[in-house]
Amino acid sequence: MARNRRNITIIDGYNVINSRSDLKEISKESLEAAREKLIDYLAEYASMTDEEVVIVFDAYNLDRNKETISEKYGMKIVYTKKFQTADTYIEKQILKIARSENLKVVTDDSQIQILAASKAAQRMTSKELKAAIYNNNSKIKRKKRADFNRNFKSFPLSEELIEKIEDMKKDLEN
Repeated sequence: MARNRRNITIIDGYNVINSRSDLKEISKESLEAAREKLIDYLAEYASMTDEEVVIVFDAYNLDRNKETISEKYGMKIVYTKKFQTADTYIEKQILKIARSENLKVVTDDSQIQILAASKAAQRMTSKELKAAIYNNNSKIKRKKRADFNRNFKSFPLSEELIEKIEDMKKDLEN
């Protein structure tokens, strides 16, 4: 019997931070705050997809002799070791797992994208990730609205309460 392949998405964290104006602005004040905001931002994406998310931040200029891997919201957060870029970490992961797992790589680096494609991995730019997250969020809103409407119609309510709920619905749509 064939083994189920895992869906793994590896994300170059600083590429995403630098592609989003809100995160880029935050990073000017505090890189740590921008990283945390990105992790929070990607947590919802990870929960809506059937993917193991790995966010890679390079510690190229930091005095970190070992790579550090932690977990938050079910995602792996990787800080590379000194003199290692996120790109080199991602390259190694592509070569290691692309043939055995369903791999998606989020990076703006064209060389990494070419390598990913050559190893049958999906590739996605930071802007494409942003669009995918936006689409997921739109689906969530539509589902919430549909659930609300379905639940709303199953209860006997007064006209006054129905009117208030309709107002709330209009506010949700905006």
